[in-house]
Amino acid sequence: MHGRRGEQEAVARLLADARSGRGGVLVLRGEAGIGKSSLLRHAAETAAVPETAAGPEPMRVLACAGVESEVEHAFSGLFGLLRPVLDHLDALPGVQAESLRGALGMTDSPTSDFLVSAAVLTLLAAVAADRPLLVTVDDVQWLDRASAAALLFAARRLADEPVAMLLAVREPEPLPVNTAGLTELMLHGLPPEDAARLLDAYGWTLPARQRDVLVAATGGNPLALIELARLDEPERALPDLAMTGTLPVSARVRAAFLRQVEVLSADGRAALLVAAAEESGNVGTVLGALARLGLPADALAPAERSGLVQLTGVEIRFRHPLIRSAVYADASFDRRRAAHQAIAAYLSAAGEDEQATWHLAVATTEPDEKIAAALERGADAVRRRGGAAAAISVLQQAARLSESPADRCRRTVTAAFVALDAGRPGLARTLADQVLAEPVPPAILAQLNGTIELYSGDPAIAYSHLMRCAELMAFAEPEEAAWILTLAAGSALHAGDMAATIQATRRITDLDCSPATLRAAEGLLKGYEGVITGTELWELPGAMARAGGGGGEREWMWATVIGWMGPDDHQARRLAEATGRRVRAAGSPALLTEVLYYHADIEFRLGHWTEGATHAEEGLRLSYETGQRGWTANFLAQSARFAAVRGEAAECRTLARQALEIALPLRERIAAAAATGALGLLALGEDASKEAFTELTRLVERGSPRSNDFVAFVMLPDFVEAAVRAGHPEPARRVAAAMEPQTGGIGGPAALARKHRYLAILADDAHAESHYRSALAGGGLDQHPFDRARTQLLYGEWLRRNHRRTEAQPILRESGETFEALGAAPWARRAAVQVRAAGGAVPHQSRAVAALLSPQELEVSRLASKGLSNREIGDRMHLSPRTVGSHLYRAFPKLGISARAELRDLDFG
Repeated sequence: MHGRRGEQEAVARLLADARSGRGGVLVLRGEAGIGKSSLLRHAAETAAVPETAAGPEPMRVLACAGVESEVEHAFSGLFGLLRPVLDHLDALPGVQAESLRGALGMTDSPTSDFLVSAAVLTLLAAVAADRPLLVTVDDVQWLDRASAAALLFAARRLADEPVAMLLAVREPEPLPVNTAGLTELMLHGLPPEDAARLLDAYGWTLPARQRDVLVAATGGNPLALIELARLDEPERALPDLAMTGTLPVSARVRAAFLRQVEVLSADGRAALLVAAAEESGNVGTVLGALARLGLPADALAPAERSGLVQLTGVEIRFRHPLIRSAVYADASFDRRRAAHQAIAAYLSAAGEDEQATWHLAVATTEPDEKIAAALERGADAVRRRGGAAAAISVLQQAARLSESPADRCRRTVTAAFVALDAGRPGLARTLADQVLAEPVPPAILAQLNGTIELYSGDPAIAYSHLMRCAELMAFAEPEEAAWILTLAAGSALHAGDMAATIQATRRITDLDCSPATLRAAEGLLKGYEGVITGTELWELPGAMARAGGGGGEREWMWATVIGWMGPDDHQARRLAEATGRRVRAAGSPALLTEVLYYHADIEFRLGHWTEGATHAEEGLRLSYETGQRGWTANFLAQSARFAAVRGEAAECRTLARQALEIALPLRERIAAAAATGALGLLALGEDASKEAFTELTRLVERGSPRSNDFVAFVMLPDFVEAAVRAGHPEPARRVAAAMEPQTGGIGGPAALARKHRYLAILADDAHAESHYRSALAGGGLDQHPFDRARTQLLYGEWLRRNHRRTEAQPILRESGETFEALGAAPWARRAAVQVRAAGGAVPHQSRAVAALLSPQELEVSRLASKGLSNREIGDRMHLSPRTVGSHLYRAFPKLGISARAELRDLDFG
């Protein structure tokens, strides 16, 4: 490891953290041959040595590497990594163990990407329970996307496990997953002095000037230098470099590899090509293909003797992935085709039809419907096992080999929808562009384009596409059209067009749908008023499914949205939890993102801020992973609101700024308005009325990119309060008068209580009290502690100003206690000021349980208080039992308890 002192120190810190029980991830980035693989080997060797002579014992090491020709085979990388520890599968929860077995081809069990990811996390934690673990993954850019996604899922959640993870990524290759947010270390070329020492170690000592030319030409790439030094006549490299100039490092390294290959016999080169074309490294498959090409069984022996490949048992390994790439890329298409055909013939005879079909597809240039159809069937199988990402490439190949334009178009469109499910809206958009000139059914094209825009584009454009799709489907497929209309309504809501939202929802009632679907539409139109009873709402998904409304998750989404709108937030929370469990089990991360948004919003209203912030944080992470930029903006804005009410000013402003940077170009009006509203709420809490008025005015300005009728309706009492406190009551009166018809007359007890609150602020002293009393007495705020305390604070202030200090004291004191329990620090301070101004004493408030614990500690403790075991909690939260125990260990001293049974006596909300 020449010239890698800083990198080695970073790795040493990562390993030390893992040995002490703190997990960590380090992404190594750099060009081909820059030293990433060497650093991984150094880490593995370091981990395998005890920290001291007396202990602790060596770390366990799991390793795998991405293979370019294997990138389309779902979970192939994961299988290579986990094969040594598959005996730990029995330690996993049953559903996770079966899912992982199915994904790895050990059983025929159905599974999903999401369940496999959770299983990988639990398995790594279980393996690390015995001794700390190091996981190294080389060439992540060539890892199949299903494996990469599962490993990244685990990497982001291993902070409390003794697991170190090193991921090596070749630049500038595109990655199969998003590593944003992980610690990265960029590896650069060696400086001349270190390069000289490296060349000296390989017996190539050069004059300084020649050495400097060589280092400059290679960019100090260690692998390029080493491979050049290994040539029989290394001095030849200098004239070659002088003639060819400063080629890209990858090309120079490839040339070095090929010079070693060129010395092999024709049979040796042909055998090496077969090994490069065979993605799994299976010796039996390679030897079987060699026999079909008429090559001897020992044809690979020269390559093995030269160190180009290693044969270990039943596996062939290239010394470096670049050798495989160089051999394959240098061969003519005819030679590559012959190799793939031979591999396919062997696999077909062995009954491995799926793999054989893939090799035939790679070797085929002309349309072949038989192969295309087989690929399509294979894609279905891959998708059922959870390899949605790999299915995209299989379908693309099937489309390429389709004989008819209609089949080609259909398979491309299917690939685009799979890409959306897999969280790759950018790829879906590319695929949709490919079929614009093809005979795509207009309804399908409109649905595809609308969904793409909904996930990652402009919600107004999404609305236009989805409405057109719904109208085209209205007669032939009314139930499907109804679902599309709900998506259109949501798009319009996010675009800031409340009238269009209501129009799309009302259109459902005109369709020839089942009574259950029509009833659901009525619930969406009048959800705030609770027109659907609680019992009926829970029965709705089953009734809609029996009427043929589509997949099971859809119906639960209907119920969740209706519950989110309705008057019973406790029920809405239970519905969101139930829907979330179903969506997680189905492995639908794109849909789970939306569920988490509703869940977090409901918990904000209920005052369960710690849990709500946790769900918002999970949703934000998932939105990044699935490429749903609109939801990313919404979760950032949602998180900004949680920060605002807690008085975390710097955090609130940072989150709001990030949300606006995404939302404004997308015309994502809910996110932009919510972020702006969070800034206004922060200013109100800090008693900065003018700043609050400036921010909240943007919500109600016609044509403002931050305006949104829905958000403005919800925050109207905040706007009115800011306006009156800032000395601008007239704009508040005009907006309040205009708001109700613009929002379609949304009613319900909570909305009525908010209305009484802002009317009280605007009223004269003769009428204000009746509005305050109506707001507090109507029951609309019973489930909204923050809104209720805000109303009490305003009422108490009004009583004090009207010299009714004795009456004001208990109301103000109660509001302060609520703020204190919620963790709404700025509002608690305002209430305390008002209590003292009213002549009352402010008692010392003990912090609420929610304020004492981290989000995950709170959720783990809450579930433990209900009697769930560590394994049950871990299964529900996708944590290992060890991590659950760690959270409880840290929570007990904070809560002042020493036994699990004492959790039952605490109020977790």
